Amino acid sequence: MLFPLNRNTPRCVVFEFLNSELLYFLRASITSVSFSKDLFSSNEDGNERVPSVCWSNIPTQEKFRAIWNNLPQKTKERQRVYDIIDSSQDIDAFFDDTAKELPHVTPPQLSEALKDLTIHLFTRTKELTGTKTQTNSSIGEHFQQFIQANNNSELCPLCGTTRLSQNRADVDPEDQWRADYDHLLCKDRYPIYGAHPGNFFPTCHICNSKAKGAKDLLRKKDGKRRRAFYPLPPSQDFCYQHVSIKVRPKRAVGLVTGEWEEPLSETVVSFAAAPRKIKEKIEVWDEVYQVVSRVEHHISTYLCEHIASDFMANDYADFCAQLTRFSAAPPADWRSMEWRFWWYRVYQHLSRQSESFLQDLWSLIDWKQKQVSDHEMTSTFDF
Repeated sequence: MLFPLNRNTPRCVVFEFLNSELLYFLRASITSVSFSKDLFSSNEDGNERVPSVCWSNIPTQEKFRAIWNNLPQKTKERQRVYDIIDSSQDIDAFFDDTAKELPHVTPPQLSEALKDLTIHLFTRTKELTGTKTQTNSSIGEHFQQFIQANNNSELCPLCGTTRLSQNRADVDPEDQWRADYDHLLCKDRYPIYGAHPGNFFPTCHICNSKAKGAKDLLRKKDGKRRRAFYPLPPSQDFCYQHVSIKVRPKRAVGLVTGEWEEPLSETVVSFAAAPRKIKEKIEVWDEVYQVVSRVEHHISTYLCEHIASDFMANDYADFCAQLTRFSAAPPADWRSMEWRFWWYRVYQHLSRQSESFLQDLWSLIDWKQKQVSDHEMTSTFDF
Protein backbone atom coordinates (compact mmCIF):
# COMPACT_ATOMS: atom_id res chain seq x y z
CA MET A 1 0.00 0.00 0.00
CA LEU A 2 1.70 3.17 -1.17
CA PHE A 3 -0.72 5.83 0.08
CA PRO A 4 -3.11 5.75 3.07
CA LEU A 5 -6.84 6.16 2.58
CA ASN A 6 -8.96 8.64 4.47
CA ARG A 7 -10.31 7.03 7.64
CA ASN A 8 -13.81 7.98 6.53
CA THR A 9 -13.53 6.00 3.30
CA PRO A 10 -16.86 4.10 3.13
CA ARG A 11 -17.36 0.43 2.53
CA CYS A 12 -19.66 -0.60 -0.25
CA VAL A 13 -23.31 -0.81 0.85
CA VAL A 14 -24.12 -3.33 -1.88
CA PHE A 15 -21.50 -5.78 -0.61
CA GLU A 16 -22.59 -5.20 2.98
CA PHE A 17 -26.11 -6.19 1.93
CA LEU A 18 -25.05 -9.29 0.00
CA ASN A 19 -22.75 -10.47 2.77
CA SER A 20 -25.47 -9.95 5.38
CA GLU A 21 -27.84 -12.03 3.25
CA LEU A 22 -25.38 -14.91 3.32
CA LEU A 23 -25.07 -14.68 7.10
CA TYR A 24 -28.86 -14.39 7.49
CA PHE A 25 -29.34 -17.48 5.32
CA LEU A 26 -26.79 -19.58 7.21
CA ARG A 27 -28.19 -18.53 10.58
CA ALA A 28 -31.79 -19.26 9.54
CA SER A 29 -30.74 -22.63 8.10
CA ILE A 30 -29.49 -23.94 11.43
CA THR A 31 -32.91 -25.07 12.60
CA SER A 32 -34.91 -25.03 9.35
CA VAL A 33 -36.21 -28.22 7.79
CA SER A 34 -36.85 -27.00 4.24
CA PHE A 35 -35.53 -24.53 1.71
CA SER A 36 -37.94 -21.58 1.49
CA LYS A 37 -38.14 -17.79 1.38
CA ASP A 38 -38.14 -17.83 5.18
CA LEU A 39 -34.38 -18.35 4.95
CA PHE A 40 -34.02 -14.88 3.44
CA SER A 41 -34.62 -11.41 4.75
CA SER A 42 -37.44 -9.16 3.57
CA ASN A 43 -38.15 -5.46 3.43
CA GLU A 44 -41.25 -3.35 3.94
CA ASP A 45 -42.66 -1.76 0.81
CA GLY A 46 -45.84 0.08 1.67
CA ASN A 47 -48.17 -2.44 3.30
CA GLU A 48 -46.38 -5.58 2.21
CA ARG A 49 -43.14 -7.42 2.86
CA VAL A 50 -40.91 -7.75 -0.17
CA PRO A 51 -38.53 -10.71 -0.12
CA SER A 52 -34.82 -10.22 -0.62
CA VAL A 53 -33.58 -10.10 -4.20
CA CYS A 54 -31.53 -13.16 -3.27
CA TRP A 55 -34.83 -15.07 -3.14
CA SER A 56 -36.78 -13.31 -5.88
CA ASN A 57 -34.00 -13.60 -8.45
CA ILE A 58 -34.16 -17.25 -9.52
CA PRO A 59 -30.49 -17.71 -10.60
CA THR A 60 -29.33 -16.30 -7.26
CA GLN A 61 -31.90 -18.39 -5.39
CA GLU A 62 -30.55 -21.52 -7.05
CA LYS A 63 -27.02 -20.73 -5.85
CA PHE A 64 -28.36 -20.51 -2.29
CA ARG A 65 -30.24 -23.76 -2.83
CA ALA A 66 -26.95 -25.46 -3.70
CA ILE A 67 -25.58 -24.37 -0.32
CA TRP A 68 -28.70 -25.73 1.39
CA ASN A 69 -28.24 -29.06 -0.36
CA ASN A 70 -24.67 -29.31 0.90
CA LEU A 71 -25.21 -28.20 4.50
CA PRO A 72 -24.60 -30.82 7.21
CA GLN A 73 -27.72 -32.60 8.40
CA LYS A 74 -27.21 -32.09 12.11
CA THR A 75 -28.13 -28.81 13.77
CA LYS A 76 -24.91 -28.77 15.75
CA GLU A 77 -22.80 -29.05 12.61
CA ARG A 78 -24.78 -26.31 10.85
CA GLN A 79 -24.25 -24.11 13.88
CA ARG A 80 -20.53 -24.77 13.59
CA VAL A 81 -20.49 -23.69 9.92
CA TYR A 82 -22.31 -20.48 10.78
CA ASP A 83 -20.05 -19.76 13.75
CA ILE A 84 -16.88 -20.21 11.65
CA ILE A 85 -18.05 -17.65 9.12
CA ASP A 86 -19.70 -15.24 11.53
CA SER A 87 -16.67 -15.10 13.84
CA SER A 88 -14.32 -14.38 10.92
CA GLN A 89 -15.90 -11.20 9.61
CA ASP A 90 -13.06 -8.86 10.64
CA ILE A 91 -10.86 -9.53 7.64
CA ASP A 92 -8.27 -6.90 8.52
CA ALA A 93 -7.13 -8.94 11.54
CA PHE A 94 -5.73 -11.67 9.29
CA PHE A 95 -3.38 -9.23 7.56
CA ASP A 96 -1.52 -8.34 10.74
CA ASP A 97 -1.83 -11.43 12.96
CA THR A 98 -0.26 -14.51 11.39
CA ALA A 99 -1.29 -16.62 14.38
CA LYS A 100 -4.98 -15.92 13.83
CA GLU A 101 -6.53 -19.00 12.29
CA LEU A 102 -8.01 -18.55 8.84
CA PRO A 103 -11.56 -19.87 8.39
CA HIS A 104 -11.95 -23.25 6.74
CA VAL A 105 -15.37 -24.58 5.81
CA THR A 106 -16.05 -28.29 5.32
CA PRO A 107 -17.10 -30.51 3.64
CA PRO A 108 -15.43 -29.57 0.32
CA GLN A 109 -18.77 -29.65 -1.48
CA LEU A 110 -20.09 -26.93 0.81
CA SER A 111 -16.98 -24.82 0.31
CA GLU A 112 -17.39 -25.16 -3.46
CA ALA A 113 -21.05 -24.18 -3.24
CA LEU A 114 -20.07 -21.11 -1.21
CA LYS A 115 -17.55 -20.14 -3.86
CA ASP A 116 -20.11 -20.52 -6.65
CA LEU A 117 -22.59 -18.41 -4.69
CA THR A 118 -20.24 -15.56 -3.80
CA ILE A 119 -18.86 -15.41 -7.35
CA HIS A 120 -22.44 -15.16 -8.60
CA LEU A 121 -23.25 -12.46 -6.05
CA PHE A 122 -20.20 -10.50 -7.18
CA THR A 123 -20.63 -10.91 -10.92
CA ARG A 124 -24.44 -10.97 -11.26
CA THR A 125 -26.53 -10.18 -8.21
CA LYS A 126 -24.75 -6.94 -7.36
CA GLU A 127 -25.85 -5.44 -10.69
CA LEU A 128 -29.54 -6.36 -10.43
CA THR A 129 -32.12 -3.59 -10.30
CA GLY A 130 -33.61 -5.27 -7.23
CA THR A 131 -30.26 -5.11 -5.44
CA LYS A 132 -29.88 -1.42 -6.20
CA THR A 133 -33.45 -0.76 -5.06
CA GLN A 134 -33.14 -2.68 -1.78
CA THR A 135 -29.79 -1.09 -0.91
CA ASN A 136 -30.60 2.34 -2.34
CA SER A 137 -27.07 2.23 -3.72
CA SER A 138 -24.85 0.71 -6.40
CA ILE A 139 -21.24 -0.17 -7.08
CA GLY A 140 -20.93 2.91 -9.27
CA GLU A 141 -22.14 5.17 -6.48
CA HIS A 142 -19.73 3.60 -4.03
CA PHE A 143 -16.81 4.16 -6.38
CA GLN A 144 -17.67 7.86 -6.60
CA GLN A 145 -17.95 8.02 -2.79
CA PHE A 146 -14.54 6.32 -2.54
CA ILE A 147 -13.00 8.97 -4.81
CA GLN A 148 -14.69 11.87 -3.01
CA ALA A 149 -13.59 10.63 0.42
CA ASN A 150 -9.98 10.69 -0.76
CA ASN A 151 -9.74 14.30 -1.95
CA ASN A 152 -11.29 13.49 -5.32
CA SER A 153 -8.12 11.69 -6.36
CA GLU A 154 -8.55 9.15 -9.13
CA LEU A 155 -5.00 7.86 -8.64
CA CYS A 156 -4.49 4.20 -7.71
CA PRO A 157 -3.34 4.32 -4.05
CA LEU A 158 -1.60 0.96 -4.39
CA CYS A 159 0.99 2.08 -6.95
CA GLY A 160 0.68 5.82 -7.57
CA THR A 161 1.39 5.29 -11.26
CA THR A 162 -2.02 4.98 -12.90
CA ARG A 163 -5.52 6.36 -12.54
CA LEU A 164 -8.29 4.16 -11.25
CA SER A 165 -10.63 5.56 -13.87
CA GLN A 166 -11.63 8.84 -15.48
CA ASN A 167 -14.83 10.72 -14.79
CA ARG A 168 -16.70 12.51 -17.54
CA ALA A 169 -18.46 15.84 -17.38
CA ASP A 170 -22.26 15.92 -17.14
CA VAL A 171 -22.59 12.20 -16.45
CA ASP A 172 -24.48 10.83 -13.43
CA PRO A 173 -22.39 8.91 -10.84
CA GLU A 174 -24.26 5.70 -11.65
CA ASP A 175 -23.19 5.95 -15.31
CA GLN A 176 -19.58 6.97 -14.79
CA TRP A 177 -16.83 4.53 -15.61
CA ARG A 178 -15.32 2.89 -12.55
CA ALA A 179 -12.21 0.96 -11.64
CA ASP A 180 -11.89 -2.77 -11.14
CA TYR A 181 -12.74 -4.00 -7.66
CA ASP A 182 -9.98 -6.31 -6.51
CA HIS A 183 -10.69 -9.26 -4.22
CA LEU A 184 -7.98 -8.72 -1.61
CA LEU A 185 -8.43 -12.35 -0.57
CA CYS A 186 -8.90 -14.23 -3.81
CA LYS A 187 -12.26 -15.90 -4.24
CA ASP A 188 -10.80 -19.33 -5.07
CA ARG A 189 -8.91 -19.67 -1.77
CA TYR A 190 -11.28 -17.68 0.46
CA PRO A 191 -14.79 -18.37 -0.88
CA ILE A 192 -16.63 -17.00 2.17
CA TYR A 193 -15.25 -13.54 1.39
CA GLY A 194 -16.32 -13.43 -2.25
CA ALA A 195 -18.99 -10.82 -1.45
CA HIS A 196 -17.63 -9.40 1.82
CA PRO A 197 -17.47 -5.55 1.98
CA GLY A 198 -14.05 -5.65 3.62
CA ASN A 199 -12.59 -7.71 0.79
CA PHE A 200 -13.02 -5.24 -2.05
CA PHE A 201 -10.72 -2.43 -3.01
CA PRO A 202 -10.76 -0.31 -6.19
CA THR A 203 -7.46 -0.71 -8.03
CA CYS A 204 -6.05 0.20 -11.40
CA HIS A 205 -6.17 -2.39 -14.16
CA ILE A 206 -2.41 -3.02 -13.99
CA CYS A 207 -2.40 -3.74 -10.24
CA ASN A 208 -5.49 -5.93 -10.37
CA SER A 209 -5.45 -7.85 -13.63
CA LYS A 210 -1.84 -7.72 -14.79
CA ALA A 211 0.12 -7.91 -11.54
CA LYS A 212 -1.98 -9.49 -8.78
CA GLY A 213 -4.27 -11.94 -10.52
CA ALA A 214 -4.99 -14.76 -8.07
CA LYS A 215 -1.94 -14.25 -5.82
CA ASP A 216 -2.45 -14.89 -2.12
CA LEU A 217 -1.70 -11.90 0.11
CA LEU A 218 -1.74 -13.95 3.31
CA ARG A 219 0.38 -16.96 2.36
CA LYS A 220 3.79 -17.56 0.84
CA LYS A 221 4.21 -20.04 -1.98
CA ASP A 222 5.11 -22.71 0.57
CA GLY A 223 1.82 -22.08 2.39
CA LYS A 224 3.31 -20.31 5.41
CA ARG A 225 1.47 -17.25 6.71
CA ARG A 226 2.79 -13.73 6.18
CA ARG A 227 1.85 -10.20 7.13
CA ALA A 228 0.55 -7.82 4.48
CA PHE A 229 -0.92 -4.36 4.02
CA TYR A 230 -4.66 -4.12 4.52
CA PRO A 231 -5.61 -1.06 2.46
CA LEU A 232 -9.04 -0.21 3.86
CA PRO A 233 -9.82 1.49 7.19
CA PRO A 234 -9.29 0.87 10.05
CA SER A 235 -5.77 -0.04 8.88
CA GLN A 236 -3.50 2.88 8.13
CA ASP A 237 -0.39 1.02 6.98
CA PHE A 238 1.42 2.60 4.04
CA CYS A 239 4.97 3.00 2.79
CA TYR A 240 5.34 6.16 0.70
CA GLN A 241 7.28 7.96 3.44
CA HIS A 242 9.99 5.25 3.36
CA VAL A 243 10.64 5.34 -0.40
CA SER A 244 13.99 6.40 -1.78
CA ILE A 245 15.11 6.27 -5.41
CA LYS A 246 18.66 6.26 -6.77
CA VAL A 247 19.73 6.52 -10.38
CA ARG A 248 23.21 5.61 -11.62
CA PRO A 249 24.29 6.81 -15.10
CA LYS A 250 26.51 4.68 -17.28
CA ARG A 251 30.14 5.74 -17.58
CA ALA A 252 30.86 8.21 -20.33
CA VAL A 253 32.97 5.69 -22.24
CA GLY A 254 29.91 3.49 -22.52
CA LEU A 255 27.70 6.30 -23.67
CA VAL A 256 29.82 7.00 -26.74
CA THR A 257 29.74 3.45 -28.04
CA GLY A 258 26.11 3.41 -29.16
CA GLU A 259 24.40 3.04 -25.77
CA TRP A 260 23.54 6.64 -25.00
CA GLU A 261 19.85 6.10 -25.78
CA GLU A 262 19.77 4.16 -22.47
CA PRO A 263 21.94 6.36 -20.24
CA LEU A 264 21.31 4.68 -16.87
CA SER A 265 23.11 1.60 -15.65
CA GLU A 266 20.43 1.13 -13.00
CA THR A 267 17.54 2.67 -11.13
CA VAL A 268 16.98 1.43 -7.59
CA VAL A 269 13.81 1.89 -5.58
CA SER A 270 14.55 1.20 -1.92
CA PHE A 271 12.76 1.08 1.42
CA ALA A 272 15.89 0.82 3.55
CA ALA A 273 14.61 3.25 6.19
CA ALA A 274 11.35 1.40 6.80
CA PRO A 275 10.82 -0.32 10.17
CA ARG A 276 11.15 -4.09 10.06
CA LYS A 277 7.42 -4.55 10.67
CA ILE A 278 6.60 -2.45 7.61
CA LYS A 279 9.38 -3.98 5.48
CA GLU A 280 7.72 -7.37 5.72
CA LYS A 281 4.53 -5.90 4.34
CA ILE A 282 6.37 -3.94 1.66
CA GLU A 283 7.95 -7.17 0.41
CA VAL A 284 4.51 -8.76 0.04
CA TRP A 285 3.07 -5.62 -1.58
CA ASP A 286 5.89 -5.59 -4.13
CA GLU A 287 5.75 -9.32 -4.82
CA VAL A 288 2.01 -9.16 -5.46
CA TYR A 289 1.71 -5.87 -7.34
CA GLN A 290 5.25 -5.65 -8.80
CA VAL A 291 5.37 -1.91 -8.23
CA VAL A 292 9.13 -1.56 -7.79
CA SER A 293 10.07 -3.15 -11.12
CA ARG A 294 7.41 -1.07 -12.87
CA VAL A 295 8.76 2.14 -11.37
CA GLU A 296 12.41 1.28 -12.01
CA HIS A 297 11.74 0.52 -15.67
CA HIS A 298 9.70 3.69 -16.16
CA ILE A 299 12.32 5.97 -14.62
CA SER A 300 15.19 4.29 -16.47
CA THR A 301 13.34 4.67 -19.75
CA TYR A 302 12.11 8.23 -19.44
CA LEU A 303 14.56 9.98 -17.11
CA CYS A 304 16.01 12.53 -19.53
CA GLU A 305 12.78 13.19 -21.41
CA HIS A 306 10.74 13.62 -18.24
CA ILE A 307 13.20 15.98 -16.59
CA ALA A 308 13.42 18.02 -19.79
CA SER A 309 9.63 18.27 -19.92
CA ASP A 310 9.28 19.20 -16.23
CA PHE A 311 12.19 21.64 -15.97
CA MET A 312 12.18 23.29 -19.41
CA ALA A 313 15.74 24.39 -18.56
CA ASN A 314 17.72 26.63 -20.92
CA ASP A 315 21.16 25.77 -19.59
CA TYR A 316 22.97 24.05 -16.73
CA ALA A 317 22.40 26.91 -14.27
CA ASP A 318 18.70 26.93 -15.06
CA PHE A 319 18.64 23.12 -14.71
CA CYS A 320 20.10 23.38 -11.18
CA ALA A 321 17.64 26.12 -10.25
CA GLN A 322 14.69 24.03 -11.43
CA LEU A 323 15.99 20.97 -9.60
CA THR A 324 16.10 22.99 -6.37
CA ARG A 325 12.53 24.12 -6.95
CA PHE A 326 11.14 20.69 -7.86
CA SER A 327 12.84 18.91 -4.94
CA ALA A 328 12.10 21.48 -2.23
CA ALA A 329 8.67 20.13 -1.24
CA PRO A 330 6.14 17.57 -2.44
CA PRO A 331 4.09 18.94 -5.34
CA ALA A 332 0.49 19.80 -4.57
CA ASP A 333 -0.77 17.02 -6.86
CA TRP A 334 1.49 14.21 -5.63
CA ARG A 335 -1.55 12.20 -4.49
CA SER A 336 -3.63 12.80 -7.60
CA MET A 337 -1.41 12.85 -10.70
CA GLU A 338 0.10 9.77 -12.29
CA TRP A 339 3.78 9.21 -11.42
CA ARG A 340 4.11 12.58 -9.67
CA PHE A 341 5.16 11.11 -6.33
CA TRP A 342 7.76 8.84 -7.89
CA TRP A 343 9.42 11.64 -9.87
CA TYR A 344 9.48 13.82 -6.78
CA ARG A 345 11.55 11.11 -5.08
CA VAL A 346 13.89 11.09 -8.08
CA TYR A 347 14.35 14.86 -7.81
CA GLN A 348 15.07 14.55 -4.09
CA HIS A 349 17.83 12.08 -4.91
CA LEU A 350 19.30 14.25 -7.67
CA SER A 351 19.33 17.32 -5.43
CA ARG A 352 21.83 15.54 -3.16
CA GLN A 353 24.30 14.62 -5.92
CA SER A 354 27.66 16.20 -6.73
CA GLU A 355 28.13 18.96 -9.29
CA SER A 356 30.01 16.62 -11.64
CA PHE A 357 27.11 14.15 -11.51
CA LEU A 358 24.60 16.87 -12.32
CA GLN A 359 26.75 18.30 -15.11
CA ASP A 360 26.91 14.89 -16.79
CA LEU A 361 23.16 14.46 -16.33
CA TRP A 362 22.48 17.86 -17.85
CA SER A 363 24.66 16.94 -20.81
CA LEU A 364 22.56 13.82 -21.36
CA ILE A 365 19.34 15.82 -21.16
CA ASP A 366 20.69 18.45 -23.52
CA TRP A 367 21.80 15.75 -25.98
CA LYS A 368 18.42 14.12 -25.81
CA GLN A 369 16.70 17.40 -26.57
CA LYS A 370 18.98 18.18 -29.51
CA GLN A 371 19.15 14.58 -30.79
CA VAL A 372 22.91 14.83 -31.34
CA SER A 373 24.99 12.11 -32.94
CA ASP A 374 27.44 9.65 -31.38
CA HIS A 375 30.27 11.58 -33.07
CA GLU A 376 29.26 14.81 -31.37
CA MET A 377 29.06 13.02 -28.03
CA THR A 378 32.56 11.63 -28.52
CA SER A 379 33.83 15.10 -29.29
CA THR A 380 32.19 16.44 -26.15
CA PHE A 381 33.96 13.89 -23.98
CA ASP A 382 37.19 14.56 -25.90
CA PHE A 383 38.23 10.91 -26.25
